[in-house]
Amino acid sequence: MVKLLAKKGGRNDYTYYLNIPREIAKSLGLKRGDRFELIVEQRDGELALVYKKVKK
Repeated sequence: MVKLLAKKGGRNDYTYYLNIPREIAKSLGLKRGDRFELIVEQRDGELALVYKKVKK
């Protein structure tokens, strides 16, 4: 399970973060500064967030 975090930004807006468990990030070789493309899809009434790593 991944937990959604929200931090207050400017003008009463919030920035949302997904907290990925350390073990998963390490096993996938994710590093600080990696960039991802977010694709949001709705399937059978469920929300699917798909992240695709962008090559540098």
